[in-house]
Amino acid sequence: MSETTAQNVRSVCPYCGVGCGIVMQVENGRVAKVTGDKNHPANFGRLCSKGFTCAEPLTAPDRLASAFARNSRAEKIQPVPLDEALAQTAARLQKIISEHGPDAVALYVSGQLSMESQYLAGKLAKGFLRTNNIDSNSRLCMASAASGYKLSLGADGPPGSYQDIDRLDCALIIGSNMAECHPILFLRLLDRKKSSGAKIIVVDPRRTPTADKADLFLQIKPGTDLALLNGILHLFEKAGRVDEKFISQHTEGWTELRAMLKDFPPERVAHLTGLREEDICLAAQLIGESQEFTTFWTMGLNQSTHGTWQTNAICNLHLAIGKICRPGSGPFSLTGQPNAMGGREVGYLSHTLPGQRAVVNAADRAAVEKIWNVPAGTISPTPGLDAVAMFKKIEAGEVKAIWIIGTNPVASMPNRARIIAALQIAELVVVQDAFHPTETTRYADILLPGALWAEAEGTMVNSERNVTFMPRAVAPPGEARADWQIITQVAQRMGFKNNFNYADASEVFDEIRQTWNPKSGYDLRGMDFSKLREAPCQWPFAPDAGQGKAIRYLTDDSLEFPTESGRAIFFARPFLPPAEQPDADFPFILTNGRLEHQWHTLTKTGKVASLNKLNPGAFLQIHPADAGQLGVHQGALVKVTSRRGFAIYPVAVTPRVRPGECFAPIHWNDLFGENLCVNATTTEVVDEISLQPEFKFSAVALCKVADAVPEDFSAEQKNHLLRHLAQAPARGQRVPETAPFTPAQREFIARLLAPAKT
Repeated sequence: MSETTAQNVRSVCPYCGVGCGIVMQVENGRVAKVTGDKNHPANFGRLCSKGFTCAEPLTAPDRLASAFARNSRAEKIQPVPLDEALAQTAARLQKIISEHGPDAVALYVSGQLSMESQYLAGKLAKGFLRTNNIDSNSRLCMASAASGYKLSLGADGPPGSYQDIDRLDCALIIGSNMAECHPILFLRLLDRKKSSGAKIIVVDPRRTPTADKADLFLQIKPGTDLALLNGILHLFEKAGRVDEKFISQHTEGWTELRAMLKDFPPERVAHLTGLREEDICLAAQLIGESQEFTTFWTMGLNQSTHGTWQTNAICNLHLAIGKICRPGSGPFSLTGQPNAMGGREVGYLSHTLPGQRAVVNAADRAAVEKIWNVPAGTISPTPGLDAVAMFKKIEAGEVKAIWIIGTNPVASMPNRARIIAALQIAELVVVQDAFHPTETTRYADILLPGALWAEAEGTMVNSERNVTFMPRAVAPPGEARADWQIITQVAQRMGFKNNFNYADASEVFDEIRQTWNPKSGYDLRGMDFSKLREAPCQWPFAPDAGQGKAIRYLTDDSLEFPTESGRAIFFARPFLPPAEQPDADFPFILTNGRLEHQWHTLTKTGKVASLNKLNPGAFLQIHPADAGQLGVHQGALVKVTSRRGFAIYPVAVTPRVRPGECFAPIHWNDLFGENLCVNATTTEVVDEISLQPEFKFSAVALCKVADAVPEDFSAEQKNHLLRHLAQAPARGQRVPETAPFTPAQREFIARLLAPAKT
């Protein structure tokens, strides 16, 4: 594209998993304006505030335009030519593998990468470095939904499509602030409500903007959703309103589940959840009276030590009443990241292989080894390290090197003190990102400059399995390159040139198409870059089909699930409480989540002035009764301490949270001020099946910061300290040497800012 050329370029929004189509107005080598693509099936022209401003980070001043490297931690990282950094990466990884074996290295990648980049990262690790130690930040958001789908229905992913919103009569939104986190889909749901009178049930510990639009809002105790789901199904079973014919023809395991449901009468469920019995019964009534019924959920259920069980319970409900795999009905998880769905399909988690396959399955390994043209037995049958275990092994010295691509684990992983310790201990930290500094890049030995979504060709897959093509609309800055190209160039320098010799992204996509899996139904064979340039394509898309399928598992009016028996499976999942409970030392429950106008760790949206005006900073929501007991008012600073660490936030007093509970957004971290990272407090305990951490429930103590300051601090000193805590840029845990404090006062401040003892 010449410097004087102006044209419109269609692509996809790089934020949440809705996968909204966008049109970029490109002028003089820059994206001048972004609008919604009226022809895209995900959004039909609608965009949220993040979508409209998604091009602004492309030209942010902290874009990583060159590579950096250092030979030792004592040195300051310095710019180097990209080719030199690629050679260093290859050589240093190779040295560690030769000295310590392939499992001494690990890759940690992202649901925000293109499908081509995700695929090649997994191919390099599992097929050529010969380690399964590759995992993704999808482990933090969608792993429980994926494992639950696979157990209940036989394969990962929703069985339906966004079109179900246009046909449903009742929607259950549970563990999801859909209005703020997936606003375009929520607007579509409100359209359905307005046109048809469809009912909306919202289950959440907070009265969110989503709850404000509900016909029935169930303000549940955090961590008790499983009891509610079992209780609703109990009411259907007791009233004889389950679909016995559907159960008989299409499922197995009902007898065991039916027996367990007797333990969840309304009075017990009300006691466990804090809800009224009549509201629990009303929820079941609204669902039962609806012809078509869809459940939407996301992190509120997934980020739990029993997140997989909660997906099973949702599937149980739909299967028992026969409202699944038909227009308007089914379980529908809302994906958190723009290409987390694509990554789950191409095998970028430590236990998976491309085409929705598993490393533990011999036939699956053989199929992928054939595609990759590697000897039989190359792929290890042992699952690699999940995200939490990976950093534990680095801290323990068992994993020597980590290559982080497109994600910011120092800010986003739970118990972040361990993440920092691990990166400090690691022999080699390679970080590949589009921005520097981030909370993670400061620990890098090698920095590799990645291109952003509008600067390289590739594909992304949204929540409803639609694949959208991303063209290169503008050039990346300096030496930045597409992530898939950087991966291939490191692979070539490690001796794997013949297996990573791609002319362009379309050749990578064509290889991904070969990974189709007739067992799970994963199939991209009917699409290619030529077809995708015309319009998005939904999988499964067979070569002779003409188009994809909106509803999975349904063929010629027959229904067959990809399980061994062809039947969906009921699982009896009794209620379990969260792993960590409040006590006298940590009496409050801390939950967390996203805000409407910001995204993850702010590496992109934090650079957009209009979004920062809409969501300007971190806060802690607490109930007025708790504010009164703590003696705090709106805007006062509160220290939030868990067994792992602490954060300090200005208070937002609101009845939208329940007494004894508090809420903080996840976005703000070190680059925006000290002690803002909510993940300094969160627990790293995981779901035993999905290995997803329980972010949504941490036991904490709250302390008014001003009350903790001794009287020997003058008013001026107190104000200086409070300003430092609230606004200071990241400087570790130290106040400036020029600050007006005595040695004794500095010692107190050090204790105030010290991590909590476990």
